[in-house]
Amino acid sequence: MMKKEKFILILLTVILIPLLSGCKGEKEGNGNQIRSSGGTSGIKYSKNFSIEYKDGYKVVTVYTPDEKHSLVFRYILVPRGNKAPAGYEGAMVVNTPVKSVVSLSSLYIGFLDKLNLAGSIIAVDKFRYVISPDVQNLIKEGKITEAGESFSLNIEKIMQLNPELVLTFGTGNPAVDGNPMLVKSGIHIASSTIHLESSPLARAEWIKFVAAFFDKDAEADSIFNGLALRYEKLASLTKNIASRPTVFTEALFGGMWYEPGGNSYMAKYLNDAGADYLWKDDPSSGSLKLTFEQVYARAHNADFWINVPFWKNLGDALKNDPRNADFKAYRNKNIYNYSLKMNDAGFFEYWENGIINCDFVLSDLIKIFHPRLLPDYKMTYYKKLEER
Repeated sequence: MMKKEKFILILLTVILIPLLSGCKGEKEGNGNQIRSSGGTSGIKYSKNFSIEYKDGYKVVTVYTPDEKHSLVFRYILVPRGNKAPAGYEGAMVVNTPVKSVVSLSSLYIGFLDKLNLAGSIIAVDKFRYVISPDVQNLIKEGKITEAGESFSLNIEKIMQLNPELVLTFGTGNPAVDGNPMLVKSGIHIASSTIHLESSPLARAEWIKFVAAFFDKDAEADSIFNGLALRYEKLASLTKNIASRPTVFTEALFGGMWYEPGGNSYMAKYLNDAGADYLWKDDPSSGSLKLTFEQVYARAHNADFWINVPFWKNLGDALKNDPRNADFKAYRNKNIYNYSLKMNDAGFFEYWENGIINCDFVLSDLIKIFHPRLLPDYKMTYYKKLEER
């Protein structure tokens, strides 16, 4: 797949798809935490999933990301060798801890890597999307194979691998989001709705969803709690800031400009970073489909321009559309992209682990808009675009 085609997938999963302290426990001999029955995982930011700890099993539920908060799908996670509980018709029973997984999105690599579970990955969608050094090494050792992308999966290969779990995304219902042949074969598929969340911390909290299948609940709680604490502390730096520079995002793609809605996770990032996002008052969580003229009318005098797809220098702005030279942010060279770190194939690290490192993403944005607040910080994902 070409980079442009990959970017289409990213737009669909991150931008374009519209908005559709747990209990302490004892440890087993293998080191996995067993929680007290009747507790919950303490999901704080995401409203799209929950984890309940019952007597000897876990119930993971995915909900619709709307006001109805309807049930989408339910997983019953049962320790290996134990009998599945009754009373959960239609739910998927998965034995834990899962030992082998196929990741059909690079964002799961970010989660699995953070949980020290790279060794459980036996296949990814495409090698060229991988950033993680640990996963790259496993690929070189022949321990991870390619499974293909969602629209061109190598079904035969996946069936041969017989993974205990396949991680994908979409509506949150594996029967809808998974390949019909895999669903029919009985291979367990877990699907998230990370892309439908409206805040950075809600997106990051899905590490708990992933961790539950591997009995890494305690590790996920520790990782996330530290992350949330750092994020909220950073956001407090700009809470009462008087001067907020104006900013807009994205660029023309396929003849249209997909600007994040005012209730999107990116709008939340920009507000927490002390910026005045020009579409902050829009109520949508998805993306606004705009023309160049509509964007220019509002953003031609904006102070900053960020998140420009695949641009590596200012020359790319003119290749995208010569009219981009008329934006004040272009003339003042105030264009930033998350292109500081990439692999040899040109895919950005931000896409793989930016979700679970949202505190670093926020630090980068604060550094861009208010550098004096973080004088000694070196950016992790973003960089200022130069002439060449």
